Amino acid sequence: MIHIRFSDNHYGGEIDLSGTPGDLRSICQSILELLQAQDMQVCIPVNELDPAPYDSCLNSLLIRKSDCSLKVMVDGSSLKIEGTPEKLEVFADWFNFDTSTESGYHHHFDYYEGNEWVDPASVLLIISVQ
Repeated sequence: MIHIRFSDNHYGGEIDLSGTPGDLRSICQSILELLQAQDMQVCIPVNELDPAPYDSCLNSLLIRKSDCSLKVMVDGSSLKIEGTPEKLEVFADWFNFDTSTESGYHHHFDYYEGNEWVDPASVLLIISVQ
């Protein structure tokens, strides 16, 4: 089950997207399938749980093709990720966890100065294994 927690702080916010290695690989697969389809976006349902230590839970993941740099944002109660097909293809690999990856392992996807792939307004995304 995929879970998305969100806290909105003065740094622009922080999102924790978590799941088992298989759950996270399914996101990778959904992105790659979107890139082969005529569709412009895919919506992935997620499960809500206690948001602690975050402020709230988001209830869906929307991935959308666009003509811009990769951007992670909160739109209502959804996590929205958009970018060019080329950038989304690279981004998909961030969800490609090996089955043996231990719970608690995570990585951060965020903008840093000089990074032309990620939009400066993008919210910090932590992708973590449950």
